[in-house]
Amino acid sequence: MRVLPALIPLLVVYSEAVFSAELRFGVHNFPPYFVLNSPDDCSGEAVELTRRILESETVKVTAVCATPARLYKMLELGEVDATINIKHTKALPQNVSFVAPPYAQLSLVLLTHGAAVAREKRLTVAAIRGFDYHGQRQLLEEKGYSFIDLPDSISAVELFVKGRSSALLTYEAPFNYYLQQHKLPFEKHYKRQVLEHIDAFYVVSKQSVHKAYIQQKLSQYAAKEQLSYFAH
Repeated sequence: MRVLPALIPLLVVYSEAVFSAELRFGVHNFPPYFVLNSPDDCSGEAVELTRRILESETVKVTAVCATPARLYKMLELGEVDATINIKHTKALPQNVSFVAPPYAQLSLVLLTHGAAVAREKRLTVAAIRGFDYHGQRQLLEEKGYSFIDLPDSISAVELFVKGRSSALLTYEAPFNYYLQQHKLPFEKHYKRQVLEHIDAFYVVSKQSVHKAYIQQKLSQYAAKEQLSYFAH
């Protein structure tokens, strides 16, 4: 069929619209997987790997920086296409799907600060707002802990390290990252208790128009590389 010259520009624009896409990947401050460099600039190991898997000449992955609480709302509305999270966070919306295998296995730990424990009549624990930590938040509240909720993992770590809370409920990776970045030792008066090992997964919003592409590319990559976890 002969295409009229006047129609060629329209066909080119339509073709670009069909075959190009921007995927919005939700990121909160959870190093080393997610690293917040500034309010509008986030990176990290998980962002780099996700770009390597999903990007092409016509597909771009944009990291969207937000607090966890805001990120869950954005997933619900389809304002971000995907992120990484454990399955059992109560604040996580229902209209999401998870991609197997898991991204990484996280160690959930309770750290206590000897000086603060001795000083405080009511034990306080620093944690991330919106995280229920696989039910551990409720268990600690029943034991008499009072929670101090912070926007992200590093804010909670900083409060604890400065002795402003008697305990820290955290996944171990961000805590170790903070100590390494600030060249701090694991203090002798910290007491570490491993509570659980929990898998974190790629989470895809069912509101995303790119959900089928994301799930397919991630699954194909995992099968090709014979992965048990995306993170090595």
